[in-house]
Amino acid sequence: MAAQERERRIQGIHRLALRVPDLPAAQRFYRDVWLLSDQGRDGAFEAFRSSAEDHDDVLLVEGPSQIAHLAFAVASPDDLDAITSRLEAAGFSFKRIADEAMFRADAAAAVALDPDGREVWLVVPRPGTVTAVDALPLAPHRIGHIVLWTPAQEAAERFYTLLGFAITDRTNAGMSFLRCNADHHSLALMKSTKGKTGLQHIAFDVGSLDNVMRNFARLRGLEVECAWGVGRHGPGNNVFSYYTDPAGNYIEYYGEMELFDADAPVETRIWGPEHKGDVWGLAGVPPLGFRE
Repeated sequence: MAAQERERRIQGIHRLALRVPDLPAAQRFYRDVWLLSDQGRDGAFEAFRSSAEDHDDVLLVEGPSQIAHLAFAVASPDDLDAITSRLEAAGFSFKRIADEAMFRADAAAAVALDPDGREVWLVVPRPGTVTAVDALPLAPHRIGHIVLWTPAQEAAERFYTLLGFAITDRTNAGMSFLRCNADHHSLALMKSTKGKTGLQHIAFDVGSLDNVMRNFARLRGLEVECAWGVGRHGPGNNVFSYYTDPAGNYIEYYGEMELFDADAPVETRIWGPEHKGDVWGLAGVPPLGFRE
């Protein structure tokens, strides 16, 4: 791929839209426990914002627990044209979103289905679409990465590399880590032997080990059980703690993610069976639903 083509890539996660079976419970959790800013309604969805974002990055709507769509930011309309042309040339169809059907954080958008049938939005953002608020000190800064189950890992990797992702690391457990900016990964794919295609987890960046630990103490004070952690991952080197939201989704607070030069190639590393998910050896075994 030519250097100019490599620049025509997605910039990172724009938002995650989730269907949840108990919308009021999910709203309370993401506002009062997870400390996202409640931005009211955007169409049929309830909108929330992480503290460092200038747009809604979590959307919730009533329904069976699943991803409604996953949206990635694209720098310009020209980049959007280039990426959708790559998809089309590779046999993936897409459709442009009409102005009246877009969310308030979107200036232009196209949507495609990945090989597992998930709706993937490519969005040229419309900045400054939320009310400025004083963020709470321990509020998450942003969605840093999303991990998806896939029974067809090679096909999923092929699709997401067309968007501009590159493989950073792989693990013996069947996980591939994909980067599109300076972060070690913004997306990861977890191979499922049981046909699962849903959300494996959402990860929110809180910046530092101290903030992971302070949030761990805060949630413990709220009697919110930690599902896994605290520990430090090998791939990405980030400190982590995992919880579940009322819909049963695994969600992570993390800090200190490994960073790279966004435009420099990185040789893919392989993590063998000796890697158990936590290089400190403190977190214990991850929950069953998280790993199979």
